[in-house]
Amino acid sequence: MIRRVGGIETEFGLVCVRADGSRALEPEAAARELFRPVVAMGRSSNVFLRNAARLYLDVGSHPEYASAECDDWWELVAQDRAGERIFADLTAQANQALAADGQDARIHLLKNNVDSVGNAFGSHENYLVDRRGEFTRLPKYLLPFLVTRQIVTGAGGVVHDEDETGQRRARFVFSRRSDHMWEAVSSATTRTRPIINTRDEPHGDPSRYRRLHVIVGDSTMSEVSTHLRFATTDLVLRLIESGRSLPELALADDIAAIRAIARDLAGAASIPLADGGTTTALEVQQQWLDRAAEIADPGVAAEQETLETWQRALDAVRTGDRSWAATHLDWAIKERLVAQVAERRGIDLSDPAIERLDLAYHDIDPDRGMFWALQRRGLAPAVLPEQRIERARTVAPTTTRAHLRGQVVTAAQAHRVDHVADWTTMRLTRSGTLPVQILDPFQTESAEVDRLLAQIRELGEEETTAAVL
Repeated sequence: MIRRVGGIETEFGLVCVRADGSRALEPEAAARELFRPVVAMGRSSNVFLRNAARLYLDVGSHPEYASAECDDWWELVAQDRAGERIFADLTAQANQALAADGQDARIHLLKNNVDSVGNAFGSHENYLVDRRGEFTRLPKYLLPFLVTRQIVTGAGGVVHDEDETGQRRARFVFSRRSDHMWEAVSSATTRTRPIINTRDEPHGDPSRYRRLHVIVGDSTMSEVSTHLRFATTDLVLRLIESGRSLPELALADDIAAIRAIARDLAGAASIPLADGGTTTALEVQQQWLDRAAEIADPGVAAEQETLETWQRALDAVRTGDRSWAATHLDWAIKERLVAQVAERRGIDLSDPAIERLDLAYHDIDPDRGMFWALQRRGLAPAVLPEQRIERARTVAPTTTRAHLRGQVVTAAQAHRVDHVADWTTMRLTRSGTLPVQILDPFQTESAEVDRLLAQIRELGEEETTAAVL
């Protein structure tokens, strides 16, 4: 599939604390404060926005943002950034309301994957695949790539576990989420938390499409890391779909491997293969990169850029030279930050200050988040132009079905016409109105949607006239 639609779902950590750091509100109460403007706008805590993304409250009081469908990975990054800013604004509004009410309480939203007591939440990736393809064949080849991908796109962090001698110690890892994966493939998402979720929800024509749901990825702050998650996975999927001979890299134990690789910052530890041999994380990634280069279009700058950045990321692990990675990739940015703070304060990685630093790195508040402070100092990447991110807050991608949904939601909100929408269907809530269904994720024009837009405008004009009279 040369042109692929994808999306990202991000669950945010939520905490509400007093000035002294103690808990002020339970997550449920804090979530209610956060979502007051959302409920006022859409009469629900589950709404679709003008940019065609979904904003809602997930299980466990986790605010979640699911981007619109994108067929360009930098557009997906822009939509992801837009979600951060939308939630940052909601957080600011909630904190202003709490202050006005005289409460010593401040809400923080964290774009990370593990809270201070070990609860995990995810950043899920979705990729459109052909229903006619052999979906059951995908995991055999995709799993080794996903298990080792953390050495490129991990968010980094500190874990506390036993070393080889049985001593309790704190150590820096590529990905903290790796310790929270329990199965390679499963139809469940929370009970077993697999690397690949096989629940069959295509959000499109089920006779033509299937949705590949990957839930192993870290929530990433760096635009470069987020882009690499999707762009490299897309290339690997295209290679698998191409019918070419593929590297036989099935691992003996995917879950044991993902934990071991997280702790091997050189990427060189031996990982047992299913056929009895061994490999390393670097070898797996390099093989997939080399093979992906065979199908990448030399004339498409974005694909060549992905290959070059992928190689630079692997070289940073292979050589130990972090000079480029430490200003571009989340795990390396955080590795340097943690090391500098530990040295400056004379503390080790087990100190609670390191945990607080990790949380601050993922705080989406532009004035308080550590990532944004690093970005302002040129120590973290800022790839996308500001105007592109701001546009993504209110304008849906124009090259996918999201364009149609965005038009309907925008018009309905502008004319104050009650409506409901989901990934495939849009309708007005008035009796006698019929839903409009768009099953093709690539569709950008629809006579039915045009008629629905005209109806929304007419209803809006009627309401305006009635108000004047």
